Amino acid sequence: MSDLEPPAKSTSRWLNLATVVVALVFALVIVHLVAVLRDKTVPALVLARDVGATQPFTEADLAAVDLVPDHDVRFIRAADRAAVIGRAPAVGLQKGTLLAAASLIPEGVPGTGFQVVGLRVEAGHRPSQPLWPHARVCVSPLPQALPCDSLSLARNAFVARVAGVGTPDSDGTVVVDVIVDSEHIGPALAAASGSVIISLRGA
Repeated sequence: MSDLEPPAKSTSRWLNLATVVVALVFALVIVHLVAVLRDKTVPALVLARDVGATQPFTEADLAAVDLVPDHDVRFIRAADRAAVIGRAPAVGLQKGTLLAAASLIPEGVPGTGFQVVGLRVEAGHRPSQPLWPHARVCVSPLPQALPCDSLSLARNAFVARVAGVGTPDSDGTVVVDVIVDSEHIGPALAAASGSVIISLRGA
């Protein structure tokens, strides 16, 4: 009696082995492709909720998703989140919208209903740390500087956001551009003709 396996059984075993090898190779290729794509993805900013036109972005408005960069798709990277907070969209944006620089109001340009007013601020009438764009500040006209609370609003103190900061002159006075809404444009224009104290406020 011969010890040789029947040809059909031997062929079936080789086919099964070949199938397993092909499956393993295919799985390795898929794993490799996933790893390559993951390495090429970039965290991008999207909206976590609806944001109206000219409404400044807050931390809670923003979320991050991983995207594979595309030359035809412009977006803001999640690493630039801090620079986006305080900016505002030119039009209303819906939840899930991929943020792009083109959808934001340009730096220093107010949205509808807002104006930019330049204030001369003397040395000692502002914080020692530099002011930055989008910083929220309280503007208190002199000679009687009051805090920006409900009582002082009647005395022309008002809250604004910094649009830009000029270069100090020889005596340390600097022009600070602030963005104000229509409700406070009157006090802002009055403050622009005199002296003010600017203090930083929480976001």
